[in-house]
Amino acid sequence: MEDSGFWQSQDTAECESALEALGDIGSSIQGATLLLLSVPPAARHVIDAAFDRQGRGKQLAALHALANIAGETRPENTAILNSIAEESLQRLIYEVASRSTKLTPSGLILSILQQAAEVRLAGYRMITGLVARPWFLMEICSKQEIINIVTDATTDTTKIGMETRYNCCKAIDKAFTSSKLIGDPAFAAIAKKLEEAVRNGPYLARKQLQATPEVKTAERF
Repeated sequence: MEDSGFWQSQDTAECESALEALGDIGSSIQGATLLLLSVPPAARHVIDAAFDRQGRGKQLAALHALANIAGETRPENTAILNSIAEESLQRLIYEVASRSTKLTPSGLILSILQQAAEVRLAGYRMITGLVARPWFLMEICSKQEIINIVTDATTDTTKIGMETRYNCCKAIDKAFTSSKLIGDPAFAAIAKKLEEAVRNGPYLARKQLQATPEVKTAERF
């Protein structure tokens, strides 16, 4: 999977399948560590594709794979990897950000949350997995627009979208309240917004419209 020609190929279906396979491997702590510490790190393909808007299908698969590698599907006590793997994860994310027009991870994250609902949902999962890391939490809190989106119960209209956004919001709030930022007056407004959003739950009705969660037919069976 290190063939650069393969990853740049126009066969989107093959690339998506490969990214999904890497995500499956990365869902375990051993697999995630392997992907981050291989030479060169296989996780680079996932991270590069996760922040590349050129191929939506590949970006979706990569965002979900990155969420798995970051520990979104693992028990909380196994989300964080060993220090060398964690350094690799951080370095790879900052490297792709530095090569982008956004320059910072926070800029890339915001651009993902401003895309269509299915990309945003994958972005929520990625944030949920990564936010236990202090450096990533700082990136999230450095952009008020990110906090505004994840705390807004009217952002998503499908049941899965609302619930995934809420899980993301809870993960950010938990990481925030466990960090040194909690006592910093500069972040007082963010602390209040997160607390209110968690208290309100995932299904807060739209003002005046009183929308109810949309449940796709397939989700009812």
